[in-house]
Amino acid sequence: MLADAASIAKLVESSHAFETFLDDHGARQNRAFATFGELVASVRGLSLVRSIALHLRSRLPRYLTIMIEQELLEDLEKVDSVLEESLSALLGRILADGRAMGLPWDERAIPPRDAPAPRQLLPRDVDADEAADERQFMAQIGGRYLAVLDASRNLDLHQVRSARELGPYASKHATEERCRWYESSVHSIQSMYDTYIQGTALEREQPWIAYLRGHVSVALHLLEMATGLVHFYERHENDVRHAPARQAVASLVSKVGILDSAINVCLRRAYLYVEAGAEIADRLVSTFVPQDRMRLEMPEGVTLHARPLALIVQIVKRYGMPVEISFDGESCQANSLMALIMLGGSHPMPKRIEARGDARALADLQLLFSSGLGEQGSLPERLSYLGR
Repeated sequence: MLADAASIAKLVESSHAFETFLDDHGARQNRAFATFGELVASVRGLSLVRSIALHLRSRLPRYLTIMIEQELLEDLEKVDSVLEESLSALLGRILADGRAMGLPWDERAIPPRDAPAPRQLLPRDVDADEAADERQFMAQIGGRYLAVLDASRNLDLHQVRSARELGPYASKHATEERCRWYESSVHSIQSMYDTYIQGTALEREQPWIAYLRGHVSVALHLLEMATGLVHFYERHENDVRHAPARQAVASLVSKVGILDSAINVCLRRAYLYVEAGAEIADRLVSTFVPQDRMRLEMPEGVTLHARPLALIVQIVKRYGMPVEISFDGESCQANSLMALIMLGGSHPMPKRIEARGDARALADLQLLFSSGLGEQGSLPERLSYLGR
């Protein structure tokens, strides 16, 4: 059972304050206090993950999604069980070591902090006349979501992994650096939505777009939890150089349990929520981004080698929206240089080139092809952004 918000908030606050106090005095560079400092830091990290899980659980009914909530709630219970067991063991050791070292412990030293009450937002209508700008931001949000979706699919999270598979998977796919990138990318989508779309006339007129925000929000909380858990794992697997501290944490916290929670629950569930929002993102792009389909004429005497293909990618990435291109019936996404090079290698002088997607990008691609793909002199002024 997930703990109450007040006790978890108090644990996060007190452990952070205690960790800061110990760090200010160089505890983790001192033989007598190094292990103690790592134990306190572990409590701070895992209690923060637990507070995020609790926040997600409390907010879940308010997020509009097309997912079955009960499945996520059951997984959150499993994670909480791992965290509760780990924190209980860590806190027991901290209290025992503290008493052995003669450290005082005063519960009254940390004031309680009540959980904030839910906010009720007034309709945002001061910019009701700026619908055109809102539509532009919706297009950007859709493009960013689809980019995150592509990256998410590359993480191979569609299946639950066994205990023996977790370590190798973490070192290849679920490093802290990668988790932080994933989290940051999803956070930027939520931030843009909340800044430019939430509460606007556009959202009220087309309420289905709020479901995209729901999927992003749930995924973001899960990714915050995953990042915290992977940070904990990597720190105590590779980073802590004081052997007694590393051994103490390993004896109290199950690394398999931490990785299972991070990968099989947090990362995998985040992937499932992002994946489930794909149809909403596709609808968003088709609604707010002008679409087109056109045939492009291959310039005389030009072959599709790396340089012209790189210019195609630059154009597509400038607009940030999906564009599919095909050479003699074989197609790929035009924002991937590697995919284009592989396709161009099979069709260096295609007889039929077709593209479909963002009309703005397609107009620039048509201009690029009519100008010789950059192989026959300078490009038109409209394409001056290429090669910068």
